[in-house]
Amino acid sequence: MCHNLLARAGFAPLPALQQLLCQTVQQAAYERGVRACYTLIPTMSTEMYREGAVEFHLPRSERVFYNPRARLGRDLGVLAMRAEAERLERPLEVLELMAGLGLRTRRYLAEAPVAHIVVNDANYDAFAYLQATLQSETRAELYNELAQRLLARFYLEDRRFDWVDLDPFGSPSPFVPWTTGVIRWGGLLYVTATDAPVLCGAQRGEALKSYDAVSALGRECHEFGLRILIGFLQRRLVQANMHGAPLFSLFDGYCWRVLLRVFKGTRGFNAEQLGFIAQMPDGEYRATHAGVPAPLIERYDPAQTVRWIGPLWLGPLHDHAFLGAMFRYAHEEYFAEARRWLTRLNRELDELPIVYNLSGLADKLDRSVPPTREAIKYLREQGYRASPVHHAGNSIRTDAPLQVLLQLWQRFKG
Repeated sequence: MCHNLLARAGFAPLPALQQLLCQTVQQAAYERGVRACYTLIPTMSTEMYREGAVEFHLPRSERVFYNPRARLGRDLGVLAMRAEAERLERPLEVLELMAGLGLRTRRYLAEAPVAHIVVNDANYDAFAYLQATLQSETRAELYNELAQRLLARFYLEDRRFDWVDLDPFGSPSPFVPWTTGVIRWGGLLYVTATDAPVLCGAQRGEALKSYDAVSALGRECHEFGLRILIGFLQRRLVQANMHGAPLFSLFDGYCWRVLLRVFKGTRGFNAEQLGFIAQMPDGEYRATHAGVPAPLIERYDPAQTVRWIGPLWLGPLHDHAFLGAMFRYAHEEYFAEARRWLTRLNRELDELPIVYNLSGLADKLDRSVPPTREAIKYLREQGYRASPVHHAGNSIRTDAPLQVLLQLWQRFKG
């Protein structure tokens, strides 16, 4: 019966995979009734892809799909695992909470030193495909549960992992508190966020609900969103008597990704690295903290309003020694894009939380946009620190006051 259904669905002639999928569907029909068999079968035409060292066939489906825009995150995950295994001098115990169709899983198994990986997805269609394609992999342990439920079970069983991968659709905030009970001390938490309208300030209420913070809609919003995400992760860890150190943090044009090393206790945590960025009435950004007096304004005047952004992370975004270790392991040709990103991250002065977008300033001045290199050179000549920004080619990080930066246009005659 199953083979007839596959034929009517136009399934591609891949005998081994077809047999595995038939077995999975038949088991589903036995456990859940005949209707369960039909949830997966109508979408069984497949398409072949290659990413990294893995070649794979995926079913064409509205429920499960391949996302090539997320490749950079998978590349960086593989490289970080290689660097971490070198540090530990052993392969890693991995927990992947939202595996989808298992592309990340297969890349981790094929390209990274993995001793054992727990693979979970709450979507039954995705889980059925995971069963069909990974059931012969002895290092993989498969689950089809809500992430919070699985995390609670592992906490009660006292199971701990070297690497916890959290890649949800939208905000990771509902899941983060549950991850604190399953990470080994010194282990790595890899978090992805794709809720751009929230972290970029377009949905203030949702930002407050998800991250206990407020962003600001504008050309620097991706930096604000990144630091709000790290600040949220740190606060949740501190509440669990833990703290984290960012190994790398980025916005890649599609989503935010943060890799934290998690430590026991809070004695090593510097609370001064949690604070706010205040935008002054003249547009200047300043890093500040709660308890700092705000200007007293008798009546509302947009020209005199101080805009507060946060709470957020004011500390460094990367561990540059760890970035160097990742770069050393990116020797395959297919890591070319990852190498370029690692170089960008290594070049920036990530401990400086203030970012200015040169295009935005030029628009306000009704002037042309100066070259980023020229702006950085000018600020360094004035005795200030400045660097590029990994997620925006026409933005700079600096500790210079805004008025000093604006003098650049007197030098630049565009």
